[in-house]
Amino acid sequence: MSQVMEHVHQLADVIGPRPATTDAEAQAADYIEDVFTARGLDVERQEFDSPRTGGWPFVIIHLLTIGGAVLSMWWSLPGLLAALVGAVLLWLELDTRFSLARLLPKGPSQNIIARHVPRVRRGERLKCVVIVAHYDSAKASLAYSPGLVKHRALIVTLTLWLSVAVAVIVAFGALPFTAALKPWTGYVAVAVAVPLLLPLVFALHRELLAHAVDGANDNASGVAVMLSVMDAIVPESEQTHPRRAPVRRSAEEAYAAEVVPEDVLLEYRAAGELPAEQVAPVPEDAGGLTFDGLGDVDWETGPIETARPVPERTPTPPPAIAFEDEPDGTSSGRDDWRAEGTYRSAASASWNEPEDDESQERLDFGGADEAPPVPRPPESRSERAEPAADRTAGREGARGIREWLGVGAGFDVRKAGKDIGSWDNLDSDEEDEFGFKAGNAGGDVPLEIVSADEAARIRRRVTEGVDRALSEKEVWFVATGAQESGGWGMRALLDAYGDDLRDAFIINIDGVGAGTVSFVTEEGLVRRYRADRRLTAQAKRTARENTLSVKGRRLAGVLTDATPALARKFRVMSIVGFDINGRLPDWHWHTDTVEGVSEQTAEAAAGFVTALLREF
Repeated sequence: MSQVMEHVHQLADVIGPRPATTDAEAQAADYIEDVFTARGLDVERQEFDSPRTGGWPFVIIHLLTIGGAVLSMWWSLPGLLAALVGAVLLWLELDTRFSLARLLPKGPSQNIIARHVPRVRRGERLKCVVIVAHYDSAKASLAYSPGLVKHRALIVTLTLWLSVAVAVIVAFGALPFTAALKPWTGYVAVAVAVPLLLPLVFALHRELLAHAVDGANDNASGVAVMLSVMDAIVPESEQTHPRRAPVRRSAEEAYAAEVVPEDVLLEYRAAGELPAEQVAPVPEDAGGLTFDGLGDVDWETGPIETARPVPERTPTPPPAIAFEDEPDGTSSGRDDWRAEGTYRSAASASWNEPEDDESQERLDFGGADEAPPVPRPPESRSERAEPAADRTAGREGARGIREWLGVGAGFDVRKAGKDIGSWDNLDSDEEDEFGFKAGNAGGDVPLEIVSADEAARIRRRVTEGVDRALSEKEVWFVATGAQESGGWGMRALLDAYGDDLRDAFIINIDGVGAGTVSFVTEEGLVRRYRADRRLTAQAKRTARENTLSVKGRRLAGVLTDATPALARKFRVMSIVGFDINGRLPDWHWHTDTVEGVSEQTAEAAAGFVTALLREF
């Protein structure tokens, strides 16, 4: 079993149905949090109060609309008020702007937020991408049966417009010049409101008789794909293992566990406390002070002698060294402290001559116009006792600082830094006039070869095993709760972090365990919201460049986590799986089990989302 299917199995089979605000939903949140923590991510558990279900608000709204039509046969104004309130509330409910569920009993739910934030170089701003997948499961209902689910979008649209039509008819019958038409206007309003009994029955059946489904495709598959994308983005070097606190058991518990050998006496004492036989007796003249010693340390080190002060000695100048002339008549009296081409007689150097600040600040870069530094005295007797020939031979092999750094005489540090710009420019194979300034300390290899090899080695060490196109992005992995009761997990996320995510790209993964993986170009219940143009354009390009059979499709009559974000003008796009008829497979029905999830489809969705992230 692959890792993707293992996550689906744990959520749908082991935990099972996960209705909002239940213990099963909290258990699923714990499982996802453990996976994030084991990967070494910074995990936050965002707790919030959520309505326990999303069906009761529709029951109240439909009753208001139907009741307003009935009242209009006798009382126009009360009927008009009820019908108008019902139509407005239904519009707001479907648009996720306002919900009556806020006034109904609530329960605890939570979002699990894991952040992958790589180190940022100075002046650099990372692009933020949010991967969202809800982990709760819905209740089954007659509205989602195989015979009716294909008409789901039509039913939602008719329900909305019939509610508006009832309000308009009741308002027309309440006008003064239509009083003679009563009660016929009321009969017409009731006739238009009768079809609303169908969604009313569906909502009551869902709340009173239906049970939650396993939610394997909707949406354990989406969570599994999100975790698979996390494995591809977060480097394995960041993996950590949670440390368990040591358990200290009493003697009774140890005996009860049968882990103590026979004839053994267990004795527990406080940390740092020694047994009575190991405590040294306190002398009578100790003055009340006690010290229990340092164990078996032997302090007998022999007699102690007091250190004698060493008087400071004024350094004496070294004796002048006479050198024989070279055969060509030039003097061989080189200055031992010069590395290149400037000569000075050792006998002419005075140890007591003052050193000006200018000479102290100058470094020997091998230039002929620079003054030589003042020679320093030897630091030890052994150095003074060293033969002059050995010292001269070692210093004759030294090179100047410029040669050690591998730069020319006209090298300008500031100009070189501006030309390089950033570390990314070192990935280029183009050669420049200064190369990589890694130095040439020790070795007879030519400087230009050492610099190029060192630069290539550092680049390999930095980029080896890390996909920078993925790892150098700020990615949030958000497992939302209480989505099936009205998208409350996404609402809580946007309420808390809306300012931080205003410029982020949000990718919602929902039901990608069956059918054909597609990206949604337009979705919504009341209004049709277009997905972010840059996200859809990049999704098309990614599918084309990677030869993936992923296409854009419309999603109507369905509430996803992307709907509240699109209504609030965030940059969102959904990734969903469609069956051959353009519907969501096993959506909110009892057949949504692990057996209906395709491992190949889920892995294809994970590969598409990962490839999409590379392009941001």
